[in-house]
Formats: sequence, structure tokens, C-alpha cells
Amino acid sequence: MANRSTRPACGPSASMCTEIPGNSPRIMPSQAPVRRPTSISPRSRKALSATWTPISIIDNPPRQFGQSVPFFHCLWSPGRIGKPIADPIDEVDPAQARAEKQTGSRPHRRTGRAAGIARERRFMTRPHRAALLCRALSPLTIMALAGMATPALAQEAAQAAPPPAEESASNEIVVTAQLRAQNVQDIPLSITAISGELLEARSQTRLTDIAAQAPNVLLQQNPSGQGNSMRAFIRGVGQADQSPSVEPGVGIYVDDIYYGTVTAAAFDLTDLDRVEVLRGPQGTLAGMNSEGGAIKLYSRKPAGEGGFLELTLGSYGRHDIKGSADFTVVPDAVFARITGVTRNRNGFVTRYDYACMNPDDPDVISGAIPRLASGSDCKTGELGNQQMYALRGSLRIAPAGSPLEINISADYTKDTSEMQASVLIASAESANKGTANPSDRSGLSVPYQGVAYDDRFVTYGQYRRPGAVLNDPYASYANFYDPGVMFEAADAGTGPGASITPGARLGPFIAPSAAQVDGWGISGTIDYELGDNLAIKSITGYRDLTSNSGSDNDHSPVVFIQDHSIYSHRQFSQELRLSGSFADDSLHMVLGGFYYDAATRYDARIHTPFSGFCPAATPCFSFLNDDTADLTTYAGFGNVAWDITDRLTLEGGIRVSHQKKEYTYKRLNPDGNGDYLPLSNPNNPLTGQVGVYSETLTDYRAVASYRFTPDIMAYAQYSTGFKGGGVAPRPYSFRQIRPFGAEKLKSYEIGFKADLFDRLLRINGDVFHMDYTGYQGTPNVCLDSDNNQLPEDQGGIPGLCGQYLNIGDARVRGFELETTLRPVRGLTIDGSLSLTDFKFTSINYPTTAIVVGSSRPGIGEWQWSVGAQYEADLGDSLGTLTPRIDVAYTPGYCGNFECHPNVNVDSFTIANARITYRSPDRDWTVALEATNIFDKVYYLNKLTTFYVVGQPGRPREVALTVRRNF
Repeated sequence: MANRSTRPACGPSASMCTEIPGNSPRIMPSQAPVRRPTSISPRSRKALSATWTPISIIDNPPRQFGQSVPFFHCLWSPGRIGKPIADPIDEVDPAQARAEKQTGSRPHRRTGRAAGIARERRFMTRPHRAALLCRALSPLTIMALAGMATPALAQEAAQAAPPPAEESASNEIVVTAQLRAQNVQDIPLSITAISGELLEARSQTRLTDIAAQAPNVLLQQNPSGQGNSMRAFIRGVGQADQSPSVEPGVGIYVDDIYYGTVTAAAFDLTDLDRVEVLRGPQGTLAGMNSEGGAIKLYSRKPAGEGGFLELTLGSYGRHDIKGSADFTVVPDAVFARITGVTRNRNGFVTRYDYACMNPDDPDVISGAIPRLASGSDCKTGELGNQQMYALRGSLRIAPAGSPLEINISADYTKDTSEMQASVLIASAESANKGTANPSDRSGLSVPYQGVAYDDRFVTYGQYRRPGAVLNDPYASYANFYDPGVMFEAADAGTGPGASITPGARLGPFIAPSAAQVDGWGISGTIDYELGDNLAIKSITGYRDLTSNSGSDNDHSPVVFIQDHSIYSHRQFSQELRLSGSFADDSLHMVLGGFYYDAATRYDARIHTPFSGFCPAATPCFSFLNDDTADLTTYAGFGNVAWDITDRLTLEGGIRVSHQKKEYTYKRLNPDGNGDYLPLSNPNNPLTGQVGVYSETLTDYRAVASYRFTPDIMAYAQYSTGFKGGGVAPRPYSFRQIRPFGAEKLKSYEIGFKADLFDRLLRINGDVFHMDYTGYQGTPNVCLDSDNNQLPEDQGGIPGLCGQYLNIGDARVRGFELETTLRPVRGLTIDGSLSLTDFKFTSINYPTTAIVVGSSRPGIGEWQWSVGAQYEADLGDSLGTLTPRIDVAYTPGYCGNFECHPNVNVDSFTIANARITYRSPDRDWTVALEATNIFDKVYYLNKLTTFYVVGQPGRPREVALTVRRNF
């Protein structure tokens, strides 16, 4: 970001002129010669008219890029106006130059629109703009700013320290959201750009953490039962289901390579250059499945020297180590970087053995609930821990003077964490209390286990029984153990599920407590400059991952729902881009093509005895769901931007995508031998069936942006996007297999971006309206290909539908506002405010649970955040001390269409703090952090079936980090 200048805060009298400390050299009015402009317009001369008396103009010494030029005393008379001085737009930003080189974009020559802006900046100098600001500020405002500055005045005599890394990075981030290098303030779309330094300042280590400060963004780990996957939504549009039959609704990219699943998508944020969050449909710029928006992660590239080693120790046994080494292989030609990280901490939800904790329970005394714990503390494990390591290597081949640059990277991740933190909120006894038809279903487990699934297993909250041993929001009785209550299915039955004949007892089943990932990837990017204004880029990527997850979803010693799934995914993608600038650099063009091929296998053991298959005393609903999905996508795209004048720019884009998905079903016995007859038999041949989805989709984008001043821009945008269709993910009958189409989104957006008061204040905002068609959801009763309800004996049983259909349409409205204020040197205040107003407008099928006028389950409305940090200079020999605090509000939401009280999620406000010391040479950094500093108990999300479980947020934690830069 631009460094704040030393400036006098002035009013109409000279006595009110007070210096505000900054990073530029101290103002010395008596030494500054008067400068005169060669010309000035009548408008500017009138604005700088002789209402005040002249004293001096500042002679500014050489400065760093982006450093603000100091103000002069706000005292004027006719004819005494300063000579134009250099401005950041006329300089070469090193960060932008590096980004342009990495992305293949030629540095923009100052012609066309850019030249006009530069001419305007030179025409109306910073002293001119300073006078306008001084005349606009009231005396009370000036005195307030002066008062804030006073404590730091003594430090101004010393030589200015280097700008804070977080501050510089956050204000002048160069992004490639429009497929070419641009300052984030020059892009006419809603975007949040977060530097790697700011991620560290906010103590953010996983992708899900960034949602706290990104407006209208929801990123959360899915609740238990969904494996190691993430629910990602932007503006109320996204996806949570990890089934390969459905596609993500928010595109996630790592170094411009699309990541095609929500499984293992909560990436570690180590060694990132920046994160770009693009809100609204990105069908032309990003492509497939970026319907709600796109999140793009960019790694730091090798520079030839430097590195760091970092150690973190904290609560719950946390011990993290990460390091990076950057070195030169061939001088001025080949550079390499190696980065490694390991993160380890204990779980914050404790698993207890119910029989050990409650020895007087009649079911414990009878032996119906066996004791499994061997220790006297009755603990059997933890949930929500982290145990992972990752390695990444990068090679950059960029010979000096050559038009060629090649970047190759490879990474490996091993995560052996246990199941995500989860607790029981309401058992089958109370789960539907507060609804129109409440019922106690705790007796469902009595016939096969002799134990009621009731509220004695709830450890905290309104359904915890008085006198219960535990009163702990971070406790669970999950034991992941079935002593052998399930049976084989001997036949398919002759009618309802209870008519199925049970076979031999299956024996004990132990589901793993796991949310594990083992994955690797390799990528290569080739940039070649074909000429001064033409470049080609090739982006190639391959990724392979396997996720191993298991859960005891009911959080009790009762066998109600257990599962174990292995999710494997591999993908290959290739993208080519041809970019150029023409017509004296006023016309920018990108043409390209994209290919993506993915193969996914979802092998899951479903183990649910209460479901009604076989007689209640001998349940047999246990089988393997071994499905595969193959997806192929081709796309061609083009984007163009035309600087019609120095102020007006028109942009447009189009992308045509073709997708084809083939989904193959298998329903096997638990041992993998033979079909599971209740779901696959001669009358219902589900195993071997192949469902096919195919669709060609076209996306458009049209934008007009107008720059009122060099620092204020407004835009209007129309854009579209889609989330790909698929095939029924969980059919109980082959007749339920049918494809569903893509969701489609049309967005209308107007916004502005403004740097005000000589870049003291940045405000970016937008309002949007989106037409959402083809919402993908599950109907209550399945339909055939002619949209008629299936008969009950052919897969039409209410509540047992495994289809996804485009069941409704909606409209989404809202706004986003982001701001950054830097009133004095070292002090940064940032904030955001947003609203998502989601309403369903129509129902496409009569069997859906959608209610017209209702919101989408899982989506809240208002969201806000505020953060502040101050870098205090302790002196040349002592370094700096930077305290920071962040507060974020996450809205509550309805957990289902009916908005039942037990599944609604309450809003929560979380505060985090960090204080960082940096040595004078910035080689050493020591940081103390605290997250959830008020130790608030809250739930990220809830899951309901015949019970309600919730995923609690992490309690208060503290950590100490020591870093050494080399």
C-alpha cells in the first residue's frame, strides 16, 4: 500500500496546522523553495484561490515507490501554487512488475487511459488536492486528527522506518482476476484481495478462516458425516454436498488451476503471496462452477534468495513448524523454492465412555451399554484435532532478457486428523420439539439394541437432563462402535422394507474417527512473450487425492448412524491463453481454451440400523455405496477491454463450456461380495447402471466503468455463471436415476472504488441483484423422466428420494462494503459490511419442500467485521511492536426450509487479537495471539435427521510464534 505522508492538518488559520506523522521525511517549511506550475486551469486556480496567505511549498526528497508526497501548509494566495510533483501512477510498482512478469502480461506503457490519468495527476498536483481536502475538513475534524497524532510527534525526528509489511501489501495488491495484472482498485468487479502478510497478521492458517473478513462469504468445514469437506458459499450460492454427482458452486483455484471438489478444499495458507475472493458469477473470467464466485490462491514464486523458519506453540498442545528456503540454481536464470509445514494440536471435544461416566445407569448395569474405556478418567479420544504436514517445491526458469518464463511446482499433503469436532444437541427424543408435529422417536433403537436413544446422551444445552454427570459443550459420548446389532440381507423382500429377510449377523463394526487426506499435485506454467504487446500462457495441472473419513454421527453408545468412506479424486486440466494489447495500449484482449478431465470414486459403508430394512429387531440396512463419476469439460473464452477515453472503459466477455458426466452405481454387501439385494436385484438392477448428464452452456459479461478522478471509479456490470448438473447421487431404485441440469445465475451489479483524502481512506462498495434459476435440491418424492411421481413400489416412497432436481428459482439481492482507514502513520483500521437477501420465487416441482418467499437453508443475512492495528516504532535499535484486534460477526440462519428451532444456527461474534514484535532489521518476529478471546460457545453449523448434532467453534486459544527470516 502507499505509505502515508507527513502532512499538516490545517484549517483556515495557521495556528491550526499540525503535523501528522507519516513515513516520509519530516516537513521543513523554512528550507522549502517555492515551486510554481507551468500552467493551471481556471477551475483548479479557482479551487486554489487566494483565501489564505502563502508560506511555503514542500520540496520533496527522493522516496520509495508508492510513498505519499508530503503536504505543505494550507496557506495560499494567488499565483503561489506548487510545481507538479511525481505521483505513484507515474512510477513502476515493483510488485506490479513482478506480477506482470509472472502472469505473462507486458508492463503497461502510459498511453491511452493510463496516460490520461497520469496527465490529470500531473495537472492537479498533490498540493492542489491537499488544498481541496483542507478546505473540506472542518476545524473539529482537524483538531481530532491532530490530537491523534500528538503522541507520535517525538518519533518523527528520527529517520522514518520502512513501511509495515502488512500495510504495504494490503493497499497496493496487484491481482489477475481479469486474466491480466492490474491494481485491485482498477478492476470493475467485487473483489477482496488479501496479502500473505495480512493473513499472518490475522492469525489465519486455513482457507476457512478468511470468511470472517470477506463480505458475503461463508467457508466452513462440513459437519460430521460429510468427510473432510468444506461448504463454500458466496452471496448465498454454493455447495456443501461432497458427492461427485454434484459440482461445487464456488470455484477454487490454486495458482490458476481449478480444484474440482469440496473434499479437502480447506487448504493450508502457508507461503501464499495473496488470496483473491471474487464475488458474483465468474462464468467468463473463471469458468465452470464459479456460479457464486471464485476463490483464487497464489503461491509465492522463487526469487533467488531468502527464506524463513517459524515455530508456534500454543493451547491444546499446538506445535506448528513451517519454513521456506529460496535459492538461485543458475544466476539470473533459474531459481528454486522449497516450503514445508507441519501443524499439530489436540482436539477440543473430548470423547467419554458413557458406561464409565454413568455406572448406575440401568442399561449399563444390565450390560446393554458396555464399558469400553480402560482408564479411570473415562476418556476414549478427541475430536477436532489437527495432525498434518505438507511439502511444496517450486522451480522458476526465467533467463534474464529472455521472453520465456517457466514455473513448475509440486506438492504433497498428509493429514491424519480425527473426525471434525461435533456434539449432540438433541437426541431422537427431542429432535423435532417445537415443530408442528413433535414426536419422541427414542424407542427406534430399543428392538435391536435394547437401549433408547434419548437425551441422557446430551452433555450441554436445553435438552441436557438435570443432574447429568457432564455439563460441557465440548463433550461427546460417541464410541464409533457397533457390538454386532446388524444382519445381512438375505433377499430383496416382497414389499416394504420390513419384509426383507435377515441373514447371518454381520458382527462388530468399528467406524474410524477420521478426517484424513493424502494428496499430491504437480503443475507447470509457461509464459512466452511473442512481441511487445502479445503473449501466450500455458497452464497445466494434475492432482490426485484420497480422503479417508468416518463418523459416529449420533454421538452416543447407541448404534444409530455410523459410516466409513474413502473418497478418491484425480484430475487433469490444461488451459491456453493468448493475451495482447493493441491500439496504443487502449485495447486489451485475452483469448483462450480450457480442458478438464476428472475421475472420482466414492466408496462408503452405510450403517444405519433404524432405517426400517428387515424387521426392527434384526436390522439389515448396511451396505457399500461404491460409485464412480467421470467428468469431462471443454471451454473456449474471450475477454476484451477497450479504453474508449481516458475515463471510460467498456469490457465484455464470453465463454462456451460443454460438460459431460457419467456416473456408475454399485450397491454391494458390506464385505464387497455380491449385490446388496434390497437395493440391487433383478427387479431393481441398480448396480451397473450408468447415469449420463451432458450440457452446453454459454456465459456472458458486459461492464462499463468510469473514472471520475484518478482515485474514484464507478462501474456497472452484467455477468452470468453456472454450477454444472449431474445425476441422482443416492438412488434407492434404478427408476430414480435421472440427470438434472445446471444451476444458472444472472447478476446485475453496480459499484464504486474510491481512495479519498490522499489515500487516507479507501471505500469499495457494490449493490447487486441476481436471478437464480434451476436451484438443485432433493424432492420429497422422486419423479420419473416425465416429471410424474413414482409409485411407492417403484421408488416413490416419501422421504426416500435420492434424486437431485432443479426444484426452484430464486432471486438474491444485497450489497458489500469494504473500507480501510489510515489516519496516522502505522495505524490501520479495516472493516466490512454486507447483506445477502435470498428469497425463493417459484417452485418447479410439486413434491419439493421449498417455500416461496423463504430463504435458502444455511444462509444468513447481515455480516460485518472490523480490525485495527498500530505499528509502534520503538526506536532504531529496538524495532517495532504491532498490536492488532479483529472482531467478526457471522449471521445466524435457518437449518431447514421449515426453520425448525432445534436446527437453527444462532449468530455469533468472535474477537481475535495478536501482538507482534519485529526486530529493527526485521529478521526476527515474535507474535503472541489469542483467538476467540472471550471464549464464546457457538455452533458453526448443525445437522439433523432423527436427531440434531452441531459443530462447535473452537474455544479460546493462545499461541506464541517465533520467526527468523534469512
